[in-house]
Amino acid sequence: MQTQHQFTQYIRDPDNSPKPADIEERRMNMYRDLLFTNISNIISDAFPVLKKITSDKNWEAMCRDFFVRHPCHSPYFSEVSQEFIQYLQNERREASHAAEDFSFLLELAHYEWAELFVSVAEDAKETKPVISNPLNQVLTVANAAMSLAYQYPVHRISPDYIPTEPDEQPTFLVVYRDSNDKVGFLETNPMTHALLEKLSNNSSLTCQQILTALADEMQHPNPDIVIQGGASILLDFVSRGIVVSIN
Repeated sequence: MQTQHQFTQYIRDPDNSPKPADIEERRMNMYRDLLFTNISNIISDAFPVLKKITSDKNWEAMCRDFFVRHPCHSPYFSEVSQEFIQYLQNERREASHAAEDFSFLLELAHYEWAELFVSVAEDAKETKPVISNPLNQVLTVANAAMSLAYQYPVHRISPDYIPTEPDEQPTFLVVYRDSNDKVGFLETNPMTHALLEKLSNNSSLTCQQILTALADEMQHPNPDIVIQGGASILLDFVSRGIVVSIN
């Protein structure tokens, strides 16, 4: 067990870990390079925009810091992207070159991870009832959909657009996978985000009840406007597979 621990520590951080005595240096270097290349390729594929706007030098340094610093808890390569998000949340600030990071680094990475997540999310197995009148039905957010809120317009970031400060208003997005297994996104607003947040934990309330409560929270002078507007949004979201019935 001690040899195995030394092996993994040396693979990850040879500058600060002793080399196992019974394994030659050449083999250790081969293992380390192979594993790092695999991890780096997975991260690059999962976060293409972030990689594109980051210099090659800084990108490799970030991948290596993740490789050294973050204790991955999942043995599956498919979950490396989620581990990378955890690294950005918890350990990235300790990196010597973290001060050079984009201020929107975590938000952009999370958005790209969300796209990957919904692309592979499993659909609920049971057959869902037809949604004919969403106001009278109990709906929830589909497994392959996420409602997101960011300080930066992450969906617009590219090599041609690198924001230096957050927008005055938050950016609200829905990322989802449609019936053709194509991932798409919609830019929404605070009310729609609040509606989807309530639906994501819903198990018993009809949409009429949820929208009535939402109008009350907003102190809207005409709740019917909120309810009818919400009904139109829900019909659109039903057609896109963003919301589904649970009874």
